[in-house]
Amino acid sequence: MDEAARLCDNAGEFAIITASLTAGNMIEWQKCIQARRAAKYPEMKMVALRPCDDLKDKAQSEATALLGANPKLKLIMAICSPAVPGAAEAVKQAGKVGQVKVIGLGLPNENKRYVHEGVTDSVILWNTEQLGYLTVLVAKAVAQGELKAGAKSINAGTLGNFEIVGDNILLGTPFIFNRTNIDQFDF
Repeated sequence: MDEAARLCDNAGEFAIITASLTAGNMIEWQKCIQARRAAKYPEMKMVALRPCDDLKDKAQSEATALLGANPKLKLIMAICSPAVPGAAEAVKQAGKVGQVKVIGLGLPNENKRYVHEGVTDSVILWNTEQLGYLTVLVAKAVAQGELKAGAKSINAGTLGNFEIVGDNILLGTPFIFNRTNIDQFDF
């Protein structure tokens, strides 16, 4: 939501393309997006939420419909990996590059072309190298008895200290892949 607001100067209409309207993880993403929007960006207005069933072609079709139905649309936020290139292709084919921004949760390799063409402004995901490092470090600590139930933090070496909430260790702020750094990643 922060990236969407930044790209829209904190105001305007946006739509979300999600994998599913019933998947638990997608519902949680939507709750977080809406809470952040309400708290920090009241001038941003979500005008639609569309599912794509984790299919690029359906995401493209949904994005095309959104563009036709919402002439003031400033941004499409795609919160599943296939939706980002699908939405980007719809914006490109509609001739709305630069007018309608595309961002989303996705893989760099699927989106490099659209980022370099200026269709997609940013792709957001965890840095998989850091996530892998943290996962292995935590697994080792559990296996060796160094990380026990009820622990509140863990030192992850070069990544620093992380808070443990329940049984979750969050890597932290997602990584933003954009034109300046996307070519450094190959996944």
